[in-house]
Amino acid sequence: MRPDAHKVLIYATWQEQLLVFDEPDFPDVDLQVPGGTIEPGESPQDAALREFVEETGLAPPERLVHLFTQDYSFLKDGRAICHRRHYFHVALAGEHRQTWLHQEMTPFGGGEPIRFHFFWLGFDEAAPRLGYGMQDALHLLRDCPSP
Repeated sequence: MRPDAHKVLIYATWQEQLLVFDEPDFPDVDLQVPGGTIEPGESPQDAALREFVEETGLAPPERLVHLFTQDYSFLKDGRAICHRRHYFHVALAGEHRQTWLHQEMTPFGGGEPIRFHFFWLGFDEAAPRLGYGMQDALHLLRDCPSP
């Protein structure tokens, strides 16, 4: 199946935990990791860096490691959709807040900014709670070095 969109997902880790977020204004939206849509002419690496900064409000990481690419299919409004997902990992160092709110000022679909509530979860706790198949490459983090 030809992808309908190309996406990036970023597994940001710190102290053996994964950065996740929910959307306080949309409680029915599942738990997610930072990510988004690759813009025309943009590389997956550049998109991952841009999306990480836009969504989290954190400083740009020095290094993002490509982990895996997969096609993820789902039904939306009775139609089969396929997203080609490029998974990346960034191991964060230094001090970080345990939780924070940040607004996505430029949502892909347009419209008003979206509030994200970020926090950290251990991998074993995050895996069953992530929605939309975002846990699919978590097993690959066991092979990634921490700072």
